[in-house]
Amino acid sequence: MIDLRSEITDLARAVDRIPGSDRGRSVMVIGADPGNGASSVAASLAVLLAGRATRAAWLIDLDLRGNGQFNAFQQRIFPRIGLPGRPLDASLNVDQFYQVVPQVRANGGASRGPLKLLGAHRVEHSNLFITRFRTEHIKPGQRVQVRSGGAYWDALRKVSDWAVLDAPALDSSTAGLALCRYVDGVVIVMEADQTTAESLNATRDQIEAHGGRCVGVVVNQIRGDARFADRFSG
Repeated sequence: MIDLRSEITDLARAVDRIPGSDRGRSVMVIGADPGNGASSVAASLAVLLAGRATRAAWLIDLDLRGNGQFNAFQQRIFPRIGLPGRPLDASLNVDQFYQVVPQVRANGGASRGPLKLLGAHRVEHSNLFITRFRTEHIKPGQRVQVRSGGAYWDALRKVSDWAVLDAPALDSSTAGLALCRYVDGVVIVMEADQTTAESLNATRDQIEAHGGRCVGVVVNQIRGDARFADRFSG
């Protein structure tokens, strides 16, 4: 993961123009293919938006078992910002956007109440919160699923100015399709000279078929920079 802030200033300006009200707004970043650099774009965008936020910006890693965003900030990919701090409860006291299956049962056979497994860590010297999923509480044989529902995202809009969702490519996970309808816009990341037009357009079509609104494309260059395009090919 690398710092792309200087390369995605056009993206940040375009995202900032997404219509909103007095509540927070949200954007999903997803790769057309795995390895297209979507996580770098999402992290860099979240840092830029946090600099403009009066309340906070949240960076939500939908690869719940991987926690790649939290790990990257611990490795100081943005050195002047600082490290993630202690975890705060990120449940927002509403139904969660994930579920753990099968549920752990108590000795009497009844299902235990769901654990609050998502933490939000404020990054030092910034207005940015990064999520981390508490994978240490997942038992052997359990799996984590992202599920549809708008309650969590409505609650998050009340406490933040921005939420940036880093979604795995559709070849790796359906998390983006489950949640795209609940965000204000979706940005697709493609890699120059690697991502085909068919792959890009297939990702767009699936997102729109699930109720998402695609607002543009980031083209990652082989040399490590990126540029924003507000129109799709084809």
